[in-house]
Amino acid sequence: MSRWLQALRFTRVPAGYLAVAVACTLLLAAAESLIVADVWRSRDHALETLRSDARQATDAKARELSQLLTDVYVTTRTISLLPAVRRPEPRNRVSIDDDAIDGKRFSVTDAQTVLQLYHHLAELLSVSEIYVVYDGFAPERGEVPFLMFDSVIVERIRHLTAGPGARAAGSAAAGRPGDEPEQEEGEEYAEIVRQLAQLRRQHPTLPASAPHGVASLMSRPVITCDNSQYLSARGGHDRDRLGVLLSVPIYAEADGALKGLVTTIVRLNVLEARLLDWPLVPVTTTERQQAHLLGLDRSAPAEYVLTEAESSIVVSDRRNAALEDIVQGRAKAGLTLTKPVDGPPGQRWLLTRHVAQASFDAIDDTARRAIAVRSAIALAVLAALAGIAVLMVAQRRAAAKLQEMADFDPLTGLPNRRHIDRRLDAAVQAATASQRPLALVMIDLDNFKTVNDTHGHHVGDLLLTEVARRLQKQLGTSIDEAIGVDTAEAGPMVGRLGGDEFLVLLPQVDDEAAACAVAERLLAALAVPAIIEGHGIPVRASLGVALHPEHGRSAAQLLRACDQAMYAAKRVDGSAVVTFERDVDHAAVRRARLTADLREALAQGQFALHYQTVVDVRLVRADAAEALLRWQHPEFGTVSPAEFVPLLERSGLIVPVGLWALRRACEQLLEWQAAGSTISCVAVNASVVQLARSNFCEDALAVIAATGIEPRRITIEVTESVLMDNPERCIEQLQRLRQAGLRIAIDDFGAGYSSLGYLRRLPVQVMKIDRSLLIDAVSPTGRAILAAMVELAGELGLDCIAEGVETLEQYKLLLDVGCQRLQGYLFARPLPAADAAAAAQRLRGHGGYFTDSFFASLEPRSGFATLDT
Repeated sequence: MSRWLQALRFTRVPAGYLAVAVACTLLLAAAESLIVADVWRSRDHALETLRSDARQATDAKARELSQLLTDVYVTTRTISLLPAVRRPEPRNRVSIDDDAIDGKRFSVTDAQTVLQLYHHLAELLSVSEIYVVYDGFAPERGEVPFLMFDSVIVERIRHLTAGPGARAAGSAAAGRPGDEPEQEEGEEYAEIVRQLAQLRRQHPTLPASAPHGVASLMSRPVITCDNSQYLSARGGHDRDRLGVLLSVPIYAEADGALKGLVTTIVRLNVLEARLLDWPLVPVTTTERQQAHLLGLDRSAPAEYVLTEAESSIVVSDRRNAALEDIVQGRAKAGLTLTKPVDGPPGQRWLLTRHVAQASFDAIDDTARRAIAVRSAIALAVLAALAGIAVLMVAQRRAAAKLQEMADFDPLTGLPNRRHIDRRLDAAVQAATASQRPLALVMIDLDNFKTVNDTHGHHVGDLLLTEVARRLQKQLGTSIDEAIGVDTAEAGPMVGRLGGDEFLVLLPQVDDEAAACAVAERLLAALAVPAIIEGHGIPVRASLGVALHPEHGRSAAQLLRACDQAMYAAKRVDGSAVVTFERDVDHAAVRRARLTADLREALAQGQFALHYQTVVDVRLVRADAAEALLRWQHPEFGTVSPAEFVPLLERSGLIVPVGLWALRRACEQLLEWQAAGSTISCVAVNASVVQLARSNFCEDALAVIAATGIEPRRITIEVTESVLMDNPERCIEQLQRLRQAGLRIAIDDFGAGYSSLGYLRRLPVQVMKIDRSLLIDAVSPTGRAILAAMVELAGELGLDCIAEGVETLEQYKLLLDVGCQRLQGYLFARPLPAADAAAAAQRLRGHGGYFTDSFFASLEPRSGFATLDT
C-alpha cells in the first residue's frame, strides 16, 4: 500500500481528468447525502407511523375491552337485581337432579328472562355459563348452584316452553350417550365458595347507591365446565379449559342483606380471540377447518397482553413466541405501550402492547436496502456522466496537444516563433490602446556552437532545455499558462525564437530600469554553470532590451530594436545587458561592461572598504568611522562609487555586496578595538534595494551575530531619498534594527527632500547634515538654516554630525552654531583601515584643543588634509 501511495504521489494526473474525478466525487458525495437524508426521512416517517398506529390501535383495543368487560359486569349485575332472583328462598339444589325451575321456586317465565340475558352475554363474549348461587353453598355435600345456565340448560328450557313433540325430541337428544360434555365443576365451585366468603366480609349489604356501586369479584384462572367447546376437555390444550368467574352479589329484596351471588364464567381463550379480533379460538377440528377457510391461521400474531393484577390473569396470543420471550424478560421489545382498561369496579385490568423489535429492524433494513439501490443507481448515472466527461476531456486534450505541436517548441516546450508573433502582436495592440508599458528582452547564448562541437548536439539540446527551465522559473511562468493565451492580459512570457535565441515578453513593466532589473535577474539565473551528464557547462548570454513605444511602435520594430541591443551586448566582453539606443555610444558599452564585471568583482576580491573618521571636537578625538565601498577594476582602475553603486542596485548585486561590506566593517572594528583605537563604532550605508527585501533585517543581524560585535557599535545609514521611496517599509525595517540594538542615522539630511514629517516617526538616533548646507551657510539665510538644523537635532535628542567639513571657516562656523561632531576632508579623507586608524591615533596624541596651528601642521601623508584641500 505504501509503495502504491508513493507511486500515486509522483504520478502526474492530467488536470482535466483530475477535475472530472473531483467533480464526480463531489457529485457522488452530494447525491449520497441527499439519498441518505431522503431515505432516513422516510424511515423516520415510517417509524413514527408505526408508533402512531400502535398507539391508536392500542387505545382502540383498550376501549373495546373496557366496553366488553363493563357490559359483562352490567348484564351480570342486572341478573343479580332481578326480583325473581332476590325473592326466592336462599336454598341451593341438593343435587343435579333437583329441579329449581318447578314453577314454585323459579318459574319458567323468570327463567326465560334470565335466558335472554344469557343469550346477550353469549353473543357478547361467548360466555359459557351463568350460575345463580345462594349463600351457604356446600358442594362437598353434593349441592349444586340454584340455577345453572349453559348450553344444556338452554336447550332444556327451550323444550319446556315448546310442545310435547319438541320435548320428546329434546329428551331423546339429551339422552344419547357420549354427547354430554365433560363436567368439571370442582374448581368453579371452590372459587364460588371463596367469593361468597369474601362478599360476606366486604360487601354484606346492598349499597344505598344501587344499582351503582354494586361490587364485583374476579377469580383467578380456573378449569371451567366447558359446554361450548367440550372436546377441549378431552383432547385439546389445557389452556383452552381455563376461565375466570366474574361474580356480582345478590341481596335480599326484603332487607338488602347478602343472599348469594351471580357468577359469569368467561373462558380465557374467548378473551384471547378478542385480542386477535377472531370470533373464537379454534379448538375442535371443525373450528380449525373453518378458521383455515377464513384465513385466520395466516394472520399476524397479536402483540397484546391483557392482565388483571389482583387475579393473576394474563391473556396473550399463544402463537407469538417472541411475545412470550418479551414477557418473560428474555428479549426486548422495540416499543412497549401500556393502557389501563376500565372494567368492573374493584378490578384493575391493564392492556400492554409489545411491538417487536423486528418491526423496527424491518424498517431499518428496508431503508438500508433503499440506500443501497439508490446509491447503485446514482453511481451508475455518475459513471455514465464521468465517461462522457472523460471523453470530452480527452477530446480537449487532443485539441490542446495539436495546438501545442503547432505553437510550441518540441525541445524546450516554450512557445515557438509562430506563437510569439501572435502573442507579441496582441500585446502591442493592447499596450497601444491602453497606453501601458511593454518591454522585450532578447537572449542569445554566447559560444553555444562550442558546446555543440565539444560535447555533442545531445548535450546542447539538454542545455537549451535547462536554460528554458531557468528562464521559466525566474519569470514564474509555465507552458500550461501559455496554452490558449493570446492576449497581453497574462503575465510575463518566455519563448524560443530558434537555435540559441530566446525572447521574453514583459507586459506592464514600469520603466527601463524595471525592465533592466528583470533582465539582470535572468542573466544571474543563467550564470550558474549547468551540470549536464556530469559536465559543468558555463552559461553566458547577451541580453538586449527594447521598450514600447520608445524603441518601436510595432512588433517588427520592437524585435529589430531588441535584436540590435542584443548584438551591442555581444560586443561587450562577457555576459551583459544592453538597452536599445539609436546611437550606441562608448558610455553605454562601458556601463554594460561594468555591469557584467560586477558579477565577478566580489568573488575575485576587487571590492575594498575605506573609512572616513568622525571627530568629536569636544573630546578632540575620532570616535567613529563611516565605511565606504571602493572598487578596483582590473582594467579601468578605481571606479567611482557614483558610477558602480547604481549598477549594483540596478542588477540586485547590492544585496550580497552590502552584506559583505557589513561583515568586513564589523571585523575591522573588532581589530581596532583589540588594538586600543579610539574608534568605537562604525557606520555602514544601506540602499533602498536592501531595505526593500523582507529578510534584510534577519540577514544583517545574522552577520553581526556571526562576527560577535556588539549591535550598539554598528550604525546603519540611510539617505533621505531612500526613505522617500518606500517610507512605510523603511520605517518597519529600521524599527526592527533599532530594537535589536543598532543605531540608525539619516544621511545627507537637508539635501532637498526636507522630510521633517517623517523625521518624527523615524527611529533614528543620528542626523548627518548634508555638505550643501555648509556651502550655503556663507549667506545669513544659509547660516540660519544650518543653525536651525543643529538646534532641531538637539531638540529631538539626536546626535548631530556635519558632513563635508573642508575648510577652517566651516569648522569655526559649525562650532559657533553648536555642532560638536564633524566629518570631512578637513580632518581626513576616506582611507584604508590602517591609515584611518593612524589618523585617529594622531588626534589622540595631539590632546588639547584644535587650533589654527594644529590644522597648519597637518601633512597630507598623515592622512589629514591641509587647509587648502
